[in-house]
Amino acid sequence: MLNLRRFLYEAVALSDPDAGSDPESVRLVPGDLEKTGYRSPSVTRSQKPVEKTKQLPVFIKVLLLISVVALAVFLGGPIANFAALTYKAVVQCSGPHHRHAPIVLDDAPLVGQGLAAYALRVPAATPAGATEVSDRSGWKPNCSSTDSTTACENAIGKGKDGAVWKSQNAPGTTHSITIDFGKELVLHSVVVWPAEKLKEGAVRKHLVEVRTKEGTWQLVARGTWRQQGGAAIFEPFQTQQVRLSVIDTYSADKTVNFVAISDIKVWTLPRVLDAVKGGGRWAETLNFPLVPVAAWLNPKKGQLVTAASYTYDRFDKTSTKTLVAEVDLANGDITEKVIGEIKHNVFCPGTSMDANGRVIFTGGSTAGVYSIYDLDKGWIKPNDNEIEKKRGYQGQTYLSDGRTFMIGGTWSGPEEPDNKDGEIFVPDEDFLKHPEKGGNWTLNENLSAASIKMSLPRCEGPLPNVDGCAKNEWRQHHPWLFAWKGATVFHAGPSRNMNWFFTENSGKTKPAGKRNDDPDGDAVCGAAVMYDAVKGSIITAGGAPNYHYWLESTKRGPNDRHRLSATNKVFGMTLTLGAPGEPVSVKTLEPMLHKRIFANAAILPNGEIFVVGGQTLGEPFYDDTGEASSNSIPRAYHSWALLLPDATVLVGGGDLDIDHPETNHYDAQIYQPAYLFTPDGKGTAARPKILDDNVISEHKLGTTITIQTDVEVNLEASLIRYSSVTHALNNDLRRIPLTLVVQGKLTDRKYAAQLPDDPGVALPGYYMLFVLRDGVPSHAKTVRLFNK
Repeated sequence: MLNLRRFLYEAVALSDPDAGSDPESVRLVPGDLEKTGYRSPSVTRSQKPVEKTKQLPVFIKVLLLISVVALAVFLGGPIANFAALTYKAVVQCSGPHHRHAPIVLDDAPLVGQGLAAYALRVPAATPAGATEVSDRSGWKPNCSSTDSTTACENAIGKGKDGAVWKSQNAPGTTHSITIDFGKELVLHSVVVWPAEKLKEGAVRKHLVEVRTKEGTWQLVARGTWRQQGGAAIFEPFQTQQVRLSVIDTYSADKTVNFVAISDIKVWTLPRVLDAVKGGGRWAETLNFPLVPVAAWLNPKKGQLVTAASYTYDRFDKTSTKTLVAEVDLANGDITEKVIGEIKHNVFCPGTSMDANGRVIFTGGSTAGVYSIYDLDKGWIKPNDNEIEKKRGYQGQTYLSDGRTFMIGGTWSGPEEPDNKDGEIFVPDEDFLKHPEKGGNWTLNENLSAASIKMSLPRCEGPLPNVDGCAKNEWRQHHPWLFAWKGATVFHAGPSRNMNWFFTENSGKTKPAGKRNDDPDGDAVCGAAVMYDAVKGSIITAGGAPNYHYWLESTKRGPNDRHRLSATNKVFGMTLTLGAPGEPVSVKTLEPMLHKRIFANAAILPNGEIFVVGGQTLGEPFYDDTGEASSNSIPRAYHSWALLLPDATVLVGGGDLDIDHPETNHYDAQIYQPAYLFTPDGKGTAARPKILDDNVISEHKLGTTITIQTDVEVNLEASLIRYSSVTHALNNDLRRIPLTLVVQGKLTDRKYAAQLPDDPGVALPGYYMLFVLRDGVPSHAKTVRLFNK
């Protein structure tokens, strides 16, 4: 294993103009990992999301047609902005010098899921390049029950216009419909419409399973849909039957529990792609009732918590409530909640997690306030909930001395060139027991936001270096911040100019050199993680010189003015283990396979770094995808990735824009790394176990932690910090490698590890503790590290 120097490059997005068809342009991932990718042909956005509507009078259709033609003439090309995406499979083949030549296979779809603002619109974009199964004559549905006034076959379009399938009313019962296609299909997605005329009976909590005619049912999707209907998008399966199990429906009366469906449609692919050795697997999809933009884990309740904005499919800057969804990681149950008591729309905020697991949200849509998510008490509005400088898109991190630091920002609050200097949160002395008491935010001009500014953007072809692109906009947002020793913070980017922030006393900013010498070396919305906190080792990957690629988002043709695309460059940095402020060692590493902006990075228990999603041409709210991993759902702007305690990675979200509903992704998907499988990829690897009582244990820094396992394990373990992520920014994430020392006999399977004593290294908070056997990790034990 290559530890951190081996990267798992997963799911890139937009077409790479530098890749072309030259086999040498397809790089091998460092190490022995082989991946499957996808290459997209030029795809226009001419397809609008599918709609299921009633027939309109002819004269209205004529008027609509005239309006659309006029609009197309007026806009020129922007109507092409509504299309789903297509990718092609590219199998990596061994070649000289570990290069891979692409072999293009059949077309397959990328499906965008866009739940529309009005009820009659289908909750998914048309899968361009996929096949909607229009001939349903051979389908045979089987319903768990049917109301006497309807028929089961109505659910698959075999009834009269407006006919629906309605189950019997049976409170506490799980309803289901099984469809036999009469032959095997490569099933990829299922779309379900509710009964338009009924106010109740729409599918809410559900399971989607598939199987061959005689096979075992395979769970491919689960979750909670909105009342308007839903789409389940999953990895392609060879299947003859699909089963939708309805656990809960929308009803105002708890005594009413029936399901009513007006139509079910499916999309298929030409073939199932062959598994790739060492590539891991994509597992089930979790369907959300909202577009999850921010995400974090509650280690006490075993929950994933996600947030959108004030509603499920769009954002604004005026509302002061937040829509969230909580996922029970034990059973996948998803619950939606409206959080209004905090008076804070936590969209595009700063986020960080303190030593007690509390997530502190600052600014964003509600630019001048902060709020707290407590692991036990839930959402809290502090008594004095104001911050000093209104802002959004800022960077934020917990400090080694118990305070919280944020800096930068744009989008909300005063516009640049106003500098959003650093602010420090000092919690109330009774904050531990009474988080509602909050604390004080203090602005400090000596922690200068001017130091983190990126270069002025410039155009590239066909009119390079003209004033039209060199706008003084958005130059101090989403900074990569790493808390370090002595309450200092290392600023690693995305500007190529790096800095040290000294937060004690009057505060000070000290330059830390350049990450690279490229004049266009800024890396907006790239990925950055601290993979070895003991050594102070950080890796940064990807990003672009500017947040927006196109000068005007409605003009996206080959001759329209644009800025520079993303990069595939990777840099490794090592912080000096002595006094903060000393020079930082920077090393350029092997570049990624793909150029990326808006990608995410997760640290795996074995020290590998999983980079997932992103785009080459960075334009918010677009899904244009060039090459992707073997999963079917693009993850670009507003997506996220989090390591779960079972050592899998959950990758979710994307966009949140009512103007481009086809790019809204109401789901997340589980990635199972290769270490969970046998070397041939066919079986499940045996995993070691940490033997304990499943109670969260607490450990003071500098002390020894003891571990009992069921088998002998490797003498290196990992602590990976629980953290929060949004907009590809996860500043509190870090990994602490531990050296295990055998206690007693080797066969006793008892080990001890010394914890770092510096809170700048082992940032206090909740961590996942993993042990490994032959590179295979255990399920995590949750521990809390504290200093005072």
